[in-house]
Amino acid sequence: MHDHTSPEPVTIPLGGGVSRADDHAFLQRLIRTLDPSHPAPDRLAASFLARFGSAGMALSAHVGGLDEVTGRETVLPPLLAVVREAALRLHRARVRRTDILAGHAGLVAYLQACMGHEVIEQFRVLFLDEQFHLLADELMGTGTVNHSPVYPREIMRRALALGAERLVLAHNHPAGQPEPSPADIEMTLRIAQIGRIMQVTVHDHIIVGNGCTHSFREAGLLV
Repeated sequence: MHDHTSPEPVTIPLGGGVSRADDHAFLQRLIRTLDPSHPAPDRLAASFLARFGSAGMALSAHVGGLDEVTGRETVLPPLLAVVREAALRLHRARVRRTDILAGHAGLVAYLQACMGHEVIEQFRVLFLDEQFHLLADELMGTGTVNHSPVYPREIMRRALALGAERLVLAHNHPAGQPEPSPADIEMTLRIAQIGRIMQVTVHDHIIVGNGCTHSFREAGLLV
C-alpha cells in the first residue's frame, strides 16, 4: 500500500531570531525532503549545527564544506546548493522591496548569507537608492584567497548607470579574520573620496569572516 501523504512543507529561514531547536527541526525536514532515504537526518542536522552554527550558515556553506559533514557519497551537497540559491533569490527580492539594509543587523545577515563561506576572496558592491532599497548586488572582482582586484572608477561608473545614491562595499576573508588591512583601508577611503565628488555615498564597507564581520562605519573609519 502506497503512502500518498504530501510531505511537510519546508520554509526557508531568511532572517535572524531563530532558535537552535528551530534550526535543528528545519534541517531535519530539509534533509528528509531532499534525501528521503537518508538513515539519520536527526544526527546529520546536529552535525550541521555543530560545524556551521546555524541553519542559515549551513545553507550558505560552500559545497566542499558540506562534503566534510555529509561525506561524498550523498546527493545532499549539490541539492543544498540549489536550496541556498533559492533562498538568496528570495532574500534579494525582499531587500529590493524594503529598507532592511539600512540597519546593521540586516546588512550583516544578508552579506553572511551571500559570502560567509566562500573559499575565494570576492569583492561585492550593493548599490542602493536613497531609501536603502537594493538596486543591484554585483560581484566586482574575485581573486586568490587573499587578494581581490578592485577598480574604483568602474564601481562609480556602475553606480551612476544604476542611479544609486548609496553604496555598501563588501569583501570576504576566507581565513576567517575580518580585520582590515592597510590596503583595505586605503582602497575604501579612495572609493569614498571619489564618491563624494560624484555625490554617491559609501555607507559602509563590511568585511565578512567565517561567522564574524568588521564594519568600517562602526569602527569610525567611514563618517
